[in-house]
Amino acid sequence: MKIENFSLPRNRSIEMMSTTISTNLNCNMACKHCYIQPELLRVKEYIDEATYRRCVEVIIESFHLDESVTYLHLDVLGGEATLMPFEFWQRNLPWTLDRITELNDAGIQTEFTFCSNLMWKDERYLELLRAYRHHPAMDIAISFEGPESGRFGRNMAIFPKFLSRIEALGDCNMLNLVLIMGQGIINLGPQYIIDTFVKRGITDVTCDMVFPWGSGKAYFDQYQPLYADVARFIAELTELGKPYGLTVDHLDDMRKSLRTLSRSQNTLNDAYEYHWDQRGILSLNPNQTGSEAVRPYVGLHVTDKNAPLKIIWGNSSELDNKLSFEHDFCRDCEYLQACNAGWYPHKGLEPGVVQRYMGQSEGNGFSCPGFFELWAQEAATHFDPLGVTRYGDERRSRKARRIVQSMHAAATLSEAKFFQDYEGFFEAVKHAQRVVVLDFELFGLSPRQRLWFYDRIGISVEFEGGVGAFREASSIIAHSVAGNYHTVEVEPGAVHAFIAERGDHPLAIYLKDALAVALAWESAPLRVANEYSRFGESSLEISFKFEDLLIWAVLNAANAQTSSVLNSPESLSITPASYDYMQRLKASAYRVKRILQSTPK
Repeated sequence: MKIENFSLPRNRSIEMMSTTISTNLNCNMACKHCYIQPELLRVKEYIDEATYRRCVEVIIESFHLDESVTYLHLDVLGGEATLMPFEFWQRNLPWTLDRITELNDAGIQTEFTFCSNLMWKDERYLELLRAYRHHPAMDIAISFEGPESGRFGRNMAIFPKFLSRIEALGDCNMLNLVLIMGQGIINLGPQYIIDTFVKRGITDVTCDMVFPWGSGKAYFDQYQPLYADVARFIAELTELGKPYGLTVDHLDDMRKSLRTLSRSQNTLNDAYEYHWDQRGILSLNPNQTGSEAVRPYVGLHVTDKNAPLKIIWGNSSELDNKLSFEHDFCRDCEYLQACNAGWYPHKGLEPGVVQRYMGQSEGNGFSCPGFFELWAQEAATHFDPLGVTRYGDERRSRKARRIVQSMHAAATLSEAKFFQDYEGFFEAVKHAQRVVVLDFELFGLSPRQRLWFYDRIGISVEFEGGVGAFREASSIIAHSVAGNYHTVEVEPGAVHAFIAERGDHPLAIYLKDALAVALAWESAPLRVANEYSRFGESSLEISFKFEDLLIWAVLNAANAQTSSVLNSPESLSITPASYDYMQRLKASAYRVKRILQSTPK
């Protein structure tokens, strides 16, 4: 990451496992925006059926191992997937859809996307896709970008064939046009998309930003538009598409996320984004290939022993990037919990590059990689603060029950025993209930990164020598008090010790302010204002922004009252909105407390 960890104690809710399988990398087009490194597009290697099916099976197995994900998505793509022998997909498309159906029938929300440029050479592919176009989990995705990408040849020569094949697919459960939002799309405008595609049968539009990788690096440098222009395009396309029943995924997803401030899934910020290539080799991000590929510290093939566990381990570095870092302009944003700092591929850019595209265009105010203006626009009618707390209560209750169950954990594993035993470690983890974590790198992961692995598979942890001695102590504590862990918990005493020892750290200031609010809010003088109160040196907003931190403070303030870690609450005044909010959180904290005081079954 090009941005620093700030140890911000705010919740991040990302619960989707998004996965891809590339059956082949070769392609019959040469689009300038493509994230695949150009030399790979000429590699004629094709996945075999056993490897493909094992990839699907391991995806499902890893999903079941992670107790915190609730939603699964599988994409198959190339290169161009229809360059595979027709008989492969004739057998494996229905087989895959059967697996998706089984998951949905079991109550696991699962979707499947078949990605194609529609330039198949074997005409039987049209009938194959038409045969399954009404399957309830089937999404056929096709991408489009401005003429500057060269996708359709000189003077857009093969564009008419592309349009005719969209029409030939006919009415589909979901026919998704993936727009690559370069300047060319902005110049064409939303009405062009309606006239050219929606009127031909497109039901959904996804707006992807340009990837700064592979062939697309030079394209990004030349054609990446301002974020404000992309946001305006999305809003206008949504409005124009209403008479046609068009779903523009970005805004539709925001509306759903605003009900709970969870799971915004159109920014590549999913908990998992891992990828199997045509050889059955794992990478952790499907949009970085070749020399740019992000791979686990120890390479993983789909047939390797304990592959599902090793996926979760390897993914922990990517998950940490998503949960431990945010742009500086995100830290006070009311939508950070769901937006999670916006478009993930731009999170690794130099801050100056991001700022360049945050410039204002005519008639627009502040914009960013997460499209703040769209969140604000949709929040006016879709934000549900009660829904945020209810959803959070369910998550906090699940964690409290796990903590109670872990109190009598018997099988304890020490990382120290496996420093040079990679395979033995995963065998031991399968039977462990508690792990003693040490402050060193293990198989490519730092302690903070490893905690995501233990947390996701439901193992509680102890910190050798106490968490305060760890180099990443502040960010680990921040994640704990912010409710970002589903099993892992930092003891309140360790948090109080951190405040006492590092009182000038930004996290310690947040913690002291939250504890002071928890002790004083009920007796604080009311200040009449139509806004939430802010308090202390951290300017802590007493609102949903810091819901988990405030609940943690309510649960632990009494123990801190006699210590020297508190900030003086005399200056606190509270608005009606914040007072009512704290009343609600008091009930939430009580529910968690009752569970923690219960006896494990």
